[in-house]
Amino acid sequence: MRPPADAIGTLALIVGVIASVIFIGVEAALVYAIWRYRASRHFAGEAATFERNRRLEIAWTAAPALILAVVFVLTLGTMAEINGAGVTPAMRIAATGHQWWWEFGYGGTKTANELHIPVATPIDLDLTSADVIHSFWVPELGPKKDLLPGTVNHLRLFARRAGSYDGQCAEFCGIEHAWMRIRVVVQSQAEFDSWLAEQNLPVASPGGDGERVFLSNICVNCHTIRGTAAAGTAGPDLTHVASRASIGAGVLPNDLAHMRAWLADPQRYKPGSLMPSVPLSNADLDALAAYLAGLR
Repeated sequence: MRPPADAIGTLALIVGVIASVIFIGVEAALVYAIWRYRASRHFAGEAATFERNRRLEIAWTAAPALILAVVFVLTLGTMAEINGAGVTPAMRIAATGHQWWWEFGYGGTKTANELHIPVATPIDLDLTSADVIHSFWVPELGPKKDLLPGTVNHLRLFARRAGSYDGQCAEFCGIEHAWMRIRVVVQSQAEFDSWLAEQNLPVASPGGDGERVFLSNICVNCHTIRGTAAAGTAGPDLTHVASRASIGAGVLPNDLAHMRAWLADPQRYKPGSLMPSVPLSNADLDALAAYLAGLR
C-alpha cells in the first residue's frame, strides 16, 4: 500500500487538473462571446443575436454531471484506500487526546506526545478523547480524524520513509489548543523494536533524592513511573520522559534546564494546563529535574 497522504495528493492533483481544464474552457468561451458579440459588430449592422441550441444545452448539462460522477467514484476509491481496505494492520496503537497532550498506548506501555511507528508498516490508531473533541492530524502521513469522548474512531497510518513528522490537534479544544502538538517518529523495524523494548522496561530504583521528592509530593497523584509507587493516570506517564523530544506537547525542548523551568512554573509556559506549580526548595527542584531528565 502507499501512504494515505499520497492517495489524497493524487486525488487532489486529478481534481485540480479537471478544474483547470474547466476554468480554461469557461474563460475561453467568455472571451469568444465578448469578441463575437461585441458592440462594434452590432453597430456595423451585424445583429448580436442568440439562438436556441438544444445540443449545446444538453452538453453543458451532461458534461458537469459526468465530471461529478467521475470525481465521486475516484473519491470513493481514495477513501477506501486511506482507510486501509483489504490491508490488515501490523499493529494497533491506542491514541487518547487530553487537554492539552497526547497519550499513546502500546499494549500495557504508555508514552506521551511522541508516537513511534515502524517504516513501511500499516498501523491503525484507535482514537478517543478523555475530555473534549480533539482531532489528530499529521499532514504528511494522512487525513485528520476527530477524537470524541466515549467513542473510538480509527485512523490508518503508513509511512514510506523513516524520519520525524510533525502534526497538531486540528480541532479547537481550549486555550492551549496551539500547544497540543504531535511528533511521529518513523523508524526501521529494528530501531522501533529496540525503542519499544526500552519503553516496556520499568525504571531502576531507587532514584535518590529526586525520586524521594517526586514520591513525597503531589506529582505521584497524577503521574506514573513504572518501577516506583507512582501510579497516577491524570497526567502523562513519565517512566521514560527523558527520551521524548519535548515537554508539554511541544511547548519546550526536553533538556535539564527546560525541565527545571517547567517544574518551577508550568503555568508560565502553558497557562490553563492541569500541571500545578509545586512549591519546592531550590535543592529539591534541582534534584527532581535531574531525576526526570535521567529517565530515558
